[in-house]
Amino acid sequence: MPESRPATIDVADAVDVDTSCVVCPHPWHEHDPLGMRYCTATTASALTRGCICP
Repeated sequence: MPESRPATIDVADAVDVDTSCVVCPHPWHEHDPLGMRYCTATTASALTRGCICP
């Protein structure tokens, strides 16, 4: 029987590019992959931490 995998969502496709980030003062479209992951994890975990955007 084939192994089933959970569906994945590309965060960049799921978010409007003009949307402001709720974690840092930068627009979402200015985030690099690491920034997207960092800000998404910060929001999901309800953490308060600084920005890592370049």
